[in-house]
This record gives sequence, structure tokens and C-alpha cells, in this order.
Amino acid sequence: MMRLIAAGLLALTAATGVATAQKPPFKLPAGRLYVFHSGPRSGCPGLDWYIVAEPGDALIGFIAWNNMQSLARATGTLDRRAGTFEMTAHEVGGQDRTVTVTGTVSPTSGWLTADVQGQDVSCRGIKVPWFTPPSS
Repeated sequence: MMRLIAAGLLALTAATGVATAQKPPFKLPAGRLYVFHSGPRSGCPGLDWYIVAEPGDALIGFIAWNNMQSLARATGTLDRRAGTFEMTAHEVGGQDRTVTVTGTVSPTSGWLTADVQGQDVSCRGIKVPWFTPPSS
């Protein structure tokens, strides 16, 4: 009797696709550009973002602050299956600081939601839209 119930549950699961349901991998198009200014908030300076999605799920660009007086080169990768990303940003000159930028990519809008963590900086939930050129 138990075998019959187990076989019935397996057949039902296979028929409805529940066992094979997986989140499809997110596709971040190469060349997608993220350009944005996020205003200052508690513990987080105003940031200027210029990040490009490259082939092979690479993210490269820079993040600036202090009215573009301070600049960090950012590199990282996208995990398409999870819809997450991670970057490391190294300050050019200045105090040679490093921050970690982690977050998610919205599967519907393609926007980044980023958290920036490092020495003397903690920014959470920054929404970074991808650049859409104005239509002519």
C-alpha cells in the first residue's frame, strides 16, 4: 500500500512539474550600462555609479564619491542562477580603501539593488537603474 501511495505521489509530481520547477537563469545583456547618482544617507555618502555588464557575466566600472573627487575601480561577477552579484571596488589614489558591493539584479526590471560595505561606509538597498538612452 505504501509503495502504491509513493508511486502515485511521484507520478503526480512528475505530471505537474513540481519536482523540476527551477528558477530560469537571469540574462544580463552584455553592454548594459548602469549610470546613476545615489544621494547621501546615514552612514553612506552620495555615490556616482558607472558599471558595465561585460560578456561572461563580468561587471566592471567605477564608483565615485565626494562630488567625483574620490574614485574606486569596481570589478565583479554576476551569478545568473541566483540573480545576485558581487564586486570589489579599490580606491584609486587617496587612502587606497577597498569596499565590497553585493546585491541582487531584478529579473523584471534589470535594476541592481546594492549594498556597499567597507571602512567607514555602510550603504544598504541602493537601487541602481540601468541606463536607457532617451528616444529621439
